[in-house]
Amino acid sequence: MGKTDIRRDAIMQIIKDKGAIALTDIVQQFAVSEATARRDLEILEQEKRCIRTFGGAVLESLKVEVPFFKKMDLLTEEKKEIAEKAIRFIEDGDIIGLTGGTTTTFIAKKLNQFKNLTVITNAVNIAYELIGTPGLQLIVTGGVIRTQTFELSGPLANKTLENLSIRKTFMGVDGVSLSRGMMIYNELEAETNRCMMRRSVDTYLVADHSKFSRSSLFVIGDVQETSGIISDSNVSEGLIDTYKESGITFF
Repeated sequence: MGKTDIRRDAIMQIIKDKGAIALTDIVQQFAVSEATARRDLEILEQEKRCIRTFGGAVLESLKVEVPFFKKMDLLTEEKKEIAEKAIRFIEDGDIIGLTGGTTTTFIAKKLNQFKNLTVITNAVNIAYELIGTPGLQLIVTGGVIRTQTFELSGPLANKTLENLSIRKTFMGVDGVSLSRGMMIYNELEAETNRCMMRRSVDTYLVADHSKFSRSSLFVIGDVQETSGIISDSNVSEGLIDTYKESGITFF
């Protein structure tokens, strides 16, 4: 087996582990040019081992969902960077919403620096993280829990949200696309996230660079419905320019 085949097998292993890979990750991890990385993905797609997307590739089957605790160990520095950016939008006395997800969990870990904050969440792991924080009012939706994501969703969760007014929601997703929108794996969670977004004055999409090369089954809404995207510094300038042309702000 030649070096090229070994590299492509290694790329496929990353895609299997994470569900997706970004073109920039291939360039950095395997020290190859962008043209070589694109060619690798073309060959892997021809072999029906993956599906190419804008800026990367996903598994041939889009039904793969990485467990929560495994995702917590992936791209941790990028998620910390996003959390640092996100808290700049929060003020003392704010009312914020946090959907489930590992990126929003990193945001939750930084909220103890604010006074008189109200946090609304449908994620039990985030609620556990915030319980007992001085000066913080915590509101947790009802609903049915999914152990894969620790999110509460369904009619009970939605009914709670319909009676609330949120200033800023930070929403995590499994995949982002200009043409297909913001996507996650579960239908009930998608509807609950839509409900939280409707009840918010501003909604910020929090997504690391790998999410822009991923797809999923259920659409929450169009990216244009948000107040902007908070991401990490590994997002390519080309991708940012493409989104900006559609009127979407990157932070």
